[in-house]
Formats: sequence, structure tokens, C-alpha cells
Amino acid sequence: MAYLSYTEYQEIGYTSMTEDEFDVFVNKACDLVDVQTRNFYQFNDLESDIDFRKSKFKKAVAAQIEYMYQANATSTLEINSPQSWSVDGMSVTEASRYNNTGANESPSIISDDAILILSGTGLLFRGLG
Repeated sequence: MAYLSYTEYQEIGYTSMTEDEFDVFVNKACDLVDVQTRNFYQFNDLESDIDFRKSKFKKAVAAQIEYMYQANATSTLEINSPQSWSVDGMSVTEASRYNNTGANESPSIISDDAILILSGTGLLFRGLG
């Protein structure tokens, strides 16, 4: 279920992309944000929710789309490229973007920006309700 239209994405003003590029990422981005919000909008109507929370949720989806677009990845497999690789006796080791010790790490497919945008909305609450 897409919570955000291409027009809404453009109005938010994040990284520019074509509608075809947007279409590649929007459904997966919505699924990933749903997981973080414990599927709140699977059981509640987004459009009738308070403007603050609705706006923040849509911006979080937009941030997730932007992150996946910039990383050119829609899955954890795609985002986890190897740090070291060799071809014909030549070895390349890339510096870690996520860990200053250089240890192997697994970047998340979930956008940190999307999580930050959802902060303070109550949608990240993990207690019993």
C-alpha cells in the first residue's frame, strides 16, 4: 500500500527523481516504514489522522525512498556490499563508512533519517498498549 504519491514526494522537496524511479522504491519504502511503526496505518486511516503525525509519517516514507534511491538498494542484500574484494591479483579494501575501527558491519536498509522524522510522533512506541 503506497502512502505517498509522486506529487506529494515532489512537494516535500527531497532528492529529485523521475516518477519511474519513484515507482521502483515507493512500495518497499512503505513496507519498511510500516515495520518500524508496527503497521499502525494498516489498522488506522492515515488521511484522517492529525496533520502533525500524518505529515511526519509521509516525510518518513519520503526519506526512506530517498535513502533507497541514493543507496541504489531495495534490500539488505543489495545494501551490504563487501568491504574487500580481489580480481586478478589486485585487492581493494574500502574504508568503513559505518565503523571507525574498520570492522565489518552491516548497514541497515532502514533510513536513520526516517526514524528521526518519526521521533516524537508516538509511532515508534514499543510498549504494551
